[in-house]
Amino acid sequence: MKAAAAPRPAAPLLALMAYWGYLSGVHGSIAPLLARSFALSDAEIAGLFSWLGVASLLALAVGRAADRIGRRWALLACAGGLPLAAVASALAPDPRSYLVAQLAAFGLGASLLAVVTIVLAEELPPAEHARGQGRAGLALAIGSALPLLAAAALAGQEEGWRAVWAIGALPLLALPWLARRLPESGARRAARGAAGPDPAHRLLSRAHRARALHAFGAVLAIQGAEAAARAWLFYHPVRGLGLPPRHAGAVLLLGGGLGLAGFRLGGWLSDTRGRRPALLAGGALFAIGVAGFYGATPPPGSAGLAWLAVSLAALASGGNAALATFRAHAAELLPAPVRGTFGGLLAVGGAVGWSLAMLAVAALSELVGGVGHAVTCVVLVALPVAALLLRRLPETAPGPRDARRRMPAEPPARTAGGPAPA
Repeated sequence: MKAAAAPRPAAPLLALMAYWGYLSGVHGSIAPLLARSFALSDAEIAGLFSWLGVASLLALAVGRAADRIGRRWALLACAGGLPLAAVASALAPDPRSYLVAQLAAFGLGASLLAVVTIVLAEELPPAEHARGQGRAGLALAIGSALPLLAAAALAGQEEGWRAVWAIGALPLLALPWLARRLPESGARRAARGAAGPDPAHRLLSRAHRARALHAFGAVLAIQGAEAAARAWLFYHPVRGLGLPPRHAGAVLLLGGGLGLAGFRLGGWLSDTRGRRPALLAGGALFAIGVAGFYGATPPPGSAGLAWLAVSLAALASGGNAALATFRAHAAELLPAPVRGTFGGLLAVGGAVGWSLAMLAVAALSELVGGVGHAVTCVVLVALPVAALLLRRLPETAPGPRDARRRMPAEPPARTAGGPAPA
């Protein structure tokens, strides 16, 4: 008999990931156009991006709401607010107004990503967690490539970056479809009505505090390295290396396209060999790609374009594999009643990492000879820190021997009809 097909994430979740991929990818894609439009230097635009991490504080409130009232309503609120933030970004008359609009967009996007990650962990069987996160990450990556195409096509227009943001408002028309197709997660339905401590208090209890803090520090370092590397993928070739935008766009499409294989390979390695080996392999490949793309000076002509494309393929595939693995790992560390709040905490950690990385790039860019070398320095410091913190977290993949320790014990909450599921 033919084996049953592996479960796939629902279409609404993939659509949400692709949409946030588009909006989150706009920043790096329009950075040269934005700098030209607002007359910003390298340090000034890096400083502007560094403030976006503040927005992730919203994810704490949304994550707590997801634990209290359900995942579905949290996702719908984010999906309805993001198009409005995109419109405000497109109409911003100055850097300050642009920053305010982006704070709203990034807060909603960080919340959306955190809740989608939780729902995937609750709807897929344990043996499919990492591959499910990989498929969602693939949707995110494909969405993030679309603003690059739009930015390259509009590079010759003085205010072309505004149109790139305006396109991001169109999915508002799909909100009714999303509301009909998006169900509540099974774990949330099972726990509905459960009494007990507030999710934030439970997260900081003795049973969960150590894992939560170690994961917070790890995501801070991981997201710092990711932000430093991915925010300047278009900016560095155009402003740092002097490539025409069309050549830089071709490099990003080729290298980034090859790097999409990292989601599948990382998910397979994580689900079959364990989270730790997959994180180690992905992080090592990511570091090699960063050194080649940002740290080295490519040769002139077509050989230099090939060098950049190959380096970017290593950067993207390693980073994609590590991200899919870490999202699966983090979603398995704690029980369902606190996952929303924990996801919000990790979103804050990721945003703090983003802010610190952008501040470090802004401070180092003039000291070490440009954005490229500054990014290399940040990544080579952040990755060892992440590795040290990840060693303090247990393996959670179904296969490894210590998978049975995947969740700490805690007293069950009481309901009117008896104990609620953990």
